[in-house]
Amino acid sequence: MREKNSKKFFKENFDLVGSLNGSRAYKGPNIVQIDLTDKCNLNCVGCWCHSDFLGKSKLKEYKELPYSLVKKLIEDLHKMGVKEIMLSGSGEPFMYPKIMDVITLIKKKEIKLNIITNFTLVNKKIIKKLVELNVKDITISIWAGDAETYLKTHPNQTKKTFERIRENLKYLHSIKKENNLPHVKIYNVISKFNYDKIKEMLDFSLDTLVDYIEFQVIDITPGKTEILKLEEKDKKSILKQLLDIQERKDYFSFINSREYLKKLNKKKHKDEFTDFGRFYKPTKKGFRLIIRGEWAICPMGYLSIRKDVYNISETEFLFHFPNDICNECSNSAYCYEYEKAVPLKAEFLTFLGFGSFLRRISNKEPKQNYDNNIIDSIPCYVGWIYARILTNGDIIPCCKAHLFPLGNLYKDYFKKIWFSKRYNEFREKARNMKKSDPYFKKIECYKECDNLGMNLEFHKRIRGLSSFQKKALHKSIKTIK
Repeated sequence: MREKNSKKFFKENFDLVGSLNGSRAYKGPNIVQIDLTDKCNLNCVGCWCHSDFLGKSKLKEYKELPYSLVKKLIEDLHKMGVKEIMLSGSGEPFMYPKIMDVITLIKKKEIKLNIITNFTLVNKKIIKKLVELNVKDITISIWAGDAETYLKTHPNQTKKTFERIRENLKYLHSIKKENNLPHVKIYNVISKFNYDKIKEMLDFSLDTLVDYIEFQVIDITPGKTEILKLEEKDKKSILKQLLDIQERKDYFSFINSREYLKKLNKKKHKDEFTDFGRFYKPTKKGFRLIIRGEWAICPMGYLSIRKDVYNISETEFLFHFPNDICNECSNSAYCYEYEKAVPLKAEFLTFLGFGSFLRRISNKEPKQNYDNNIIDSIPCYVGWIYARILTNGDIIPCCKAHLFPLGNLYKDYFKKIWFSKRYNEFREKARNMKKSDPYFKKIECYKECDNLGMNLEFHKRIRGLSSFQKKALHKSIKTIK
């Protein structure tokens, strides 16, 4: 049993070895983002590629990764042990001609998949296929909770587009299987154009029965999109709206079962995982939730006796009622299934990334460097966790490093670039140096780090290792050929 546990430990933590060593990588990244195409059918006002505010700096030439290269890349990533692939980037993934072939290939390799999309080009046939393939996550960028705001943030669209998104989200929820895949998150970038619509965004997420909602502060393009910049009064308005929605009847606080706080030693790191709470979605007709959703009452007026978390994704509760009462109930045809009493399944909406969002809108730094108050408080491990492939074949080490390529797929294959001296130099400098160093000038780490969350997760895992475990991982390097 001890040997079995030892093998499990090394398998689950071998990705930490390189960061403990200091510069080298001994395995592939955990997460790889692939930008399939630059093409997009929307002109989101805050987009760094397609916003009309960019004027002449908008993309003039649209690049696209050839399918043959993407296919070879996925094969190589699978062999390197990559756990998750994200399809996202400068364009809309569903504009890629062979998008369904790419999705199918990734799932055949049993790699977790997260598709980041505007969700305007999907139809019921595509949605069915995504459910059949067990796509793990779909992140949908909407930036609005009502049609008017959607048009304001997506000028080339119509109200019909927004309502079609609503309809398709409801359809997706209706055909999900028992595993609740894919998990659906609505992602809202908050700017001057929509900062006063937090409640509407929440209501839209509840109405469409998605699993998660996340807010992010707009990343301004200097000299181009300052019109979207949040002022201090706008930030105060956001904070007030967040306080107001915690007074809603469908809101309840939630004690997260994960052990973040015990393994992080700095308050600012703990604060990043502050839990905002949850919101109950509409329940089965005739049932009511009372006292902040701690109890349920059935249509006949009986009170539940127990509440359980339904699954590991923590998006549902089960409310149980007394079996003897249920068995004698005259309403059994409504509540029973296959001659057994079925507990009430109550789904809830989870607010992700609240700690980071709160810190960013509370940061009064005049240059909109939202992450200057946290970046240098933690080593950067992104060189071991993540890589991004751009449409021109460039491989970059973090989400915002488009001006800092470490190699190109048209010149070398991914594995050679990932284990190269140049990549190792980045790993060592990112881990040990402050991001004010000229080496990081092209990345602008202080502005807004999109890899901060995964970096803190990695840091938490390292903090959780005992001295004995660290020594054991160090020794494992000698067994690598």
